[in-house]
Amino acid sequence: MRFKTLSKHEAKIAMDEWVNTQKLPELTDEYKKIRFEIVNIYEGIKDKKEYELDLYFGVKLYSYFRSREDFNMRLASDDGFWRYLSLKVIPDIVSERWGVDNPSHYYERGTRIWLKSIWWYIYLSWQEYEEDTIEVLRDNTTDEILNLVERAGRYGYYTKVYRNIMYFFGKIPQERRYIISDGKSDRLFRKIMKLNTARCMVIEPSLYLGGERQYVKDLFNDLGEKV
Repeated sequence: MRFKTLSKHEAKIAMDEWVNTQKLPELTDEYKKIRFEIVNIYEGIKDKKEYELDLYFGVKLYSYFRSREDFNMRLASDDGFWRYLSLKVIPDIVSERWGVDNPSHYYERGTRIWLKSIWWYIYLSWQEYEEDTIEVLRDNTTDEILNLVERAGRYGYYTKVYRNIMYFFGKIPQERRYIISDGKSDRLFRKIMKLNTARCMVIEPSLYLGGERQYVKDLFNDLGEKV
């Protein structure tokens, strides 16, 4: 099928209508089917809260679109696609997570569009299977979602590096996920992502001695966390 998109201006109009009426828009038969399938997914996990909901819904949403032959990475990168999904197809689901009137999570900021951010969070963390991905991400928070999705490099996302970062970070106990530096506490994950951003400016991870996996291990090692 040909997926629909919304420009930011069109999304603002749709957002105002949703806030004022909370009435679900009319959909084509193709989009009615998509809505039905996504709502079914959501019904199975809607009792979860905040990060746990983001994780489980994100995994299922990722698997759903990954299984469709008409979905591709160009669409995954298209804010307009996610705006349409957020405001025309499942605005009620977005509302349950972020409230009725929360423009940034519906359409305003690309990396903050909720459906887009959780899809990319799972894509960048994917460990081949849903169960393995959930296991790696189980103890994270919404801070990890933001710090991962919002840190694209000069040439976009280095997927293999990010997936290895998420794998090794998932092995770190909660009590070691903070670093005290100069008397201030900072999140280990944020430090790792900042260090990776700086190193990717001068190092090509795929050419690193030992490859991407060793490159990521050394990120952790250099921050005092042996993996």
